[in-house]
Amino acid sequence: MKYLLDANLLCEPTKPLPAQEALNWLQANVLDCVTNSIVSAESWQGIDALPQGRKRTNLEAWFAGMSSRIRCLDWTLEVALRWCPLVNDVRRSGFTVGIKDTMIAATAAHHGLIIATRNVADFTRCGVPVLNPFL
Repeated sequence: MKYLLDANLLCEPTKPLPAQEALNWLQANVLDCVTNSIVSAESWQGIDALPQGRKRTNLEAWFAGMSSRIRCLDWTLEVALRWCPLVNDVRRSGFTVGIKDTMIAATAAHHGLIIATRNVADFTRCGVPVLNPFL
């Protein structure tokens, strides 16, 4: 495992017009990728917000398939303890980063992973390695 997928990359294949660069990167690197419970929850939240219908049914099926193929790291006490100084360091540097992104960053830091995302700025502020597969 080398990369922690952020929700914007994880969900890219579900878009009507997905970015080909991101799809190519996912295909080439899927065996080195994991997600975490925060990213999975973000993805499910979007699906759960949809009304019943074909789109929601298709996304539920995608989520089930994705969940069976990509390992999901848990939010643990060790990760939580890594999160606390990370958030404080971000605040001391004068920045604000959303709580979910700092939780994702703490997971990556704890496991020594690179975050694969389009959201380079916020994760860089968290002091974790970042890769943008959309370029």
